[in-house]
Amino acid sequence: MVDDCDIDCQAKGSQMTTIGVLMGTLFGLIGLNALFMFIGTWRYRWRICSVYCTLFMCVFQLAILSSVAALMFTKYNAYCARSLHPAWGVDMPWYIADDFYWSFIIWVSGWFTMFFYCCCGLCSAYKA
Repeated sequence: MVDDCDIDCQAKGSQMTTIGVLMGTLFGLIGLNALFMFIGTWRYRWRICSVYCTLFMCVFQLAILSSVAALMFTKYNAYCARSLHPAWGVDMPWYIADDFYWSFIIWVSGWFTMFFYCCCGLCSAYKA
């Protein structure tokens, strides 16, 4: 861990691991729901399950994205997000700023996918 972050970011912790776990869990469950939608093409019970899961996932995704925003957009993380300390070791050109950048991009795409999957769920509910 000492090699992954500079001294100031280690002192308090940027909570990037927590953000990564939350976003990973969120998109894993969305992928599982997409599998339910795919199987629901042939089996109507899976489509009905997908409808209810989509409604739950929209509420869950809203809660997770709001929580991640509360963790990501702090004054401390605004400081750590500009750190050009290597995050992947000495030979790899990957910095802490890159971690924050890609986490932000995934967070923004999460808002777009939330509305997209809500529309898919409503269309599935209409067809079910």
